[in-house]
Amino acid sequence: MIFVVIILSLFFLDNRIKKYIEEKKEMHKKEEILRGKIIIERYHNKGAILNSLDSKPNLVILISTTVLGLLLIFFAVLLTKKGNSLYKFGFSLILGGALNNVYDRIKRGYVVDYFSFKFLKRVVFNLSDIFIFIGAGIIFIVSLFDKK
Repeated sequence: MIFVVIILSLFFLDNRIKKYIEEKKEMHKKEEILRGKIIIERYHNKGAILNSLDSKPNLVILISTTVLGLLLIFFAVLLTKKGNSLYKFGFSLILGGALNNVYDRIKRGYVVDYFSFKFLKRVVFNLSDIFIFIGAGIIFIVSLFDKK
């Protein structure tokens, strides 16, 4: 049950941030925080990763929802098994982020991105992207040491 709470919490957290960004920030107006290490910028990603396939939004929605559906099925099966807490946690992070980004694609027609790092000025992220990245990293690292 805790893993479902994590998914929903991450979904609603980033959803609230995106709502704030959409209401309060101008498109492409950059605002530096943390001594310029992080840049806040409202950006609409109409494609997939790095705006790829932006000219084919229906294909992006189809791919996104299909992958999300497969992840949800896999996660549901994983939840029935004892142990595997780190795998479950990693998938919770991925699903919380993926649900939010897919929701954006379907509701808005684009994903709201809103921050970048100083060393990656041309790549704009959202918190859901970070959740997905960290979740995938956890699963990768755990799988390296999993003896099963």
